[in-house]
Formats: sequence, C-alpha cells, structure tokens
Amino acid sequence: MLLQTLLKGTFSSLEEIKAKAGELFKPFQEWEELSPSLSLEVYDECTLLLARIDDKDFERLVGIFQDVQEAMGAFLSLALEYGWEEVPKSYCIYHAQEEGGKLIAGVKVGDQISFYEQRNLEDMVRLMAQMGRVVVYSSDLLTFIKDVYPEVDKKAFVIARQIAKGAGRAPSLEELAKIYGARVQTLEEKLRFIERLLENPVRLPYGEVNLPPFSFPVEGC
Repeated sequence: MLLQTLLKGTFSSLEEIKAKAGELFKPFQEWEELSPSLSLEVYDECTLLLARIDDKDFERLVGIFQDVQEAMGAFLSLALEYGWEEVPKSYCIYHAQEEGGKLIAGVKVGDQISFYEQRNLEDMVRLMAQMGRVVVYSSDLLTFIKDVYPEVDKKAFVIARQIAKGAGRAPSLEELAKIYGARVQTLEEKLRFIERLLENPVRLPYGEVNLPPFSFPVEGC
C-alpha cells in the first residue's frame, strides 16, 4: 500500500513535518503492527509525504480482521480521515467536442478508446469510477459530466492548470499541438495528444515546464 498527503510549504525532514503536523502520523501510531517507510518530495511550495506499507504487515492483523483485504480497507478508511489517500495507479484520458451537432465525449484507457453521447454517459461514468485519476486538458470539459458524475473534481488531473502553475499561463490545446507537430482534428487525435503531454518536459510557445505525475494530489500546491 502506498499513501500520500500534500503539505503546504517546504519541509526538509520528517522530524520537521512531525513537529508541524504531527496528527498526520496518528494512523500509524494507532496501528502499531504496521511499519511504514516514510519519504518526502518537494514540489514548488509544497511537500509530498509518502508512506509505503508492505502488504505483509497486514498479515499480522488476520485474526482481528477476517483477512488481509479487510485489514487494509479498515486502515485506509482511518488514513483517509487524517488527510491521506492511496496513490492512484491508473488513469483515463477524457475530452469532448461537438460532432454533427452533438456533444461527443471520448475516454482513452491504455490503447482502448471509447466514445459516448448523452444517452450512454452512465457507461462512461462507470468506467471513470474505476480509474484512479481522470486526466483532462482543461477544467471546462468537466462541466459536461458534473451533473452525472459530481465526484470527478476529486480525481481530475487538469493539465492546463498544472502548466499555468509552472509557467504563469497555459496555451490552448491547439497551440500546443502546433509546437509538437501533432494533428488534433478528431476526438481520437486529441485524446492521444493529451496523453502525450503527460511526458515531461511539456514544450510551450515560451519555454518548457515539468508537470507533477498524474497521481499527484488533486488539490495541488
């Protein structure tokens, strides 16, 4: 199990974090059977705190809990209360555009691309719900699905937002495509290009910027 939490400000050591935000460590103090490996990474004006727990640690709790999975679920519920989250391992790429007078949404998971209209949006939501992150270029595209999937804000990695934080402003998707020499006429082409932007550095009309990983906490720095 790999957990993360984001702290405002830069910290140089775990001791400094414990002195400032000691409550973050309460789940580990209450579950003495666990031996988390803690580390930190600094991003701009924030510090990402990571806690890696060997799955074998949870085997010690079988007896108190029915099995390892139940023990992990119970601990994760407690950790969430203290501001931790499990580091997302999966993502989908989402975009939408008008085609033939209809708004069509596209979702890319691995090599598989699916398209959705208003009548089958629930199928898209079910797919998104299985993913750790929904990667989108602009937050404007999220408004299309908020009515049917209000939780999307809590798992959306918005590329334009991350670019703006690093470079001051974000160009349009079409501007970026010109720099990369990529075609973005069709929805499929846009989805493939958006995924390409997850590879650092992202080239801009005015330089380059490195984005945090898609798994980075949604609230950001």
